Amino acid sequence: MRAAAGLLAERSDWPNLYDRASPGRNDVPCAAAVYVHDMYAERAFSEETAAVVRGMRTWVTSEYEHNGLRLDGERILGRLLDRVHGVA
Repeated sequence: MRAAAGLLAERSDWPNLYDRASPGRNDVPCAAAVYVHDMYAERAFSEETAAVVRGMRTWVTSEYEHNGLRLDGERILGRLLDRVHGVA
């Protein structure tokens, strides 16, 4: 697998996976939970990504970690839907 990975890494003709300007043209209300102590997603990267999505409303919380939806999905989705509707 190392040899295959090396061959793939040497390629320079990869197409762009997505249009970087696209999130800035978003016209759909959206919200995201940013977990302060997420062990898989660095908070700064989550906030940086959210900042480029037009209309994104974030809920930064230290109450949950990466598995917040599994632990308390009803509450988290409720908070996010409130944000989308401009309630919170």
